[in-house]
Amino acid sequence: MPLSAAKPGLEAQIFAALKKAQLSKDPQSATQTLAKDLALAIHVYALQATVNPGQVVVTAFAPSPLPGTTTTPGTVS
Repeated sequence: MPLSAAKPGLEAQIFAALKKAQLSKDPQSATQTLAKDLALAIHVYALQATVNPGQVVVTAFAPSPLPGTTTTPGTVS
């Protein structure tokens, strides 16, 4: 799915994480919990990304990146 379609879910998770942190009485615990919740929200959001077949990509091979195209839908794990 395009990340634009996953954005409302990310916003909802971030909002929930902030509200949860506001309810904490211990600032250190609130900060740790907020960091974990935000990391999870961002991770879930990033996993929604797909690369459509034929989309131009750049490889990471040394000594220099090479242009190419995808042949199958991408997956994120």
